[in-house]
Amino acid sequence: MAGRFALDIETVSPTLEHYETPPDFDDPAYFELLAVALGYESPDGDRETEMLFRRDDTQNDELDLVARTLDWLAERHGDEYVTYGGETFDVPQLIGRTRAAADGSVRDGLVDRLRTRLEIDLMHVDLRRPAWDAFGDYTRLEAACRNVGIRPDDTDWEQYDHGIDLDALRPEKFQGFGKVINKDVPVFGERYIALAAAGATETLTFRSLHELLDHYGREDIVHLFDLADARPFGEPNTF
Repeated sequence: MAGRFALDIETVSPTLEHYETPPDFDDPAYFELLAVALGYESPDGDRETEMLFRRDDTQNDELDLVARTLDWLAERHGDEYVTYGGETFDVPQLIGRTRAAADGSVRDGLVDRLRTRLEIDLMHVDLRRPAWDAFGDYTRLEAACRNVGIRPDDTDWEQYDHGIDLDALRPEKFQGFGKVINKDVPVFGERYIALAAAGATETLTFRSLHELLDHYGREDIVHLFDLADARPFGEPNTF
């Protein structure tokens, strides 16, 4: 019996204003990789998670992140990977950003390696469609988890010394949320990458951003195995 993986990506959109909706979610020109969240469940049921982050603001570093992701997967034995919405975003964007960053360079082979790993070697199990079928279209991962009795831990942005007044940047409809939402990630992520590129990794601000993003990313990945095991999804629980 083989193990299984879980995968989720976090992105930034430096060509857009904060909270601006990308004109085309299928176009990797509007995104850059920030981090890859990875999970692994061994055949014995032991689990581990890892957040792999960008280390600077160059395209070569994006490719390094992809290479480190492939190395992480290669070091563990599994035959499938679980995502939530990976068919329409995580997988095509991960491949698309790799292709855009390589752009015919000597590292162009990473695209083929990545596609082979994600499209041939491993079976992809995307939980979003069965969750939407059971709980309604546009059900978010956190809501799907709660509907089957899993309680994700919110990331409270005010508990970290990152120096960003999020409510001063958020559109009015998002102001007042104590938890980090997915639209906040580029705000924190772009600051994180800029500090990393400047070599400011020992500062309190950088460490706080790392802790915040690490917590948020792992919470996106850690519950995917339990959500997969809760299938077939039935009526939502009330919690």
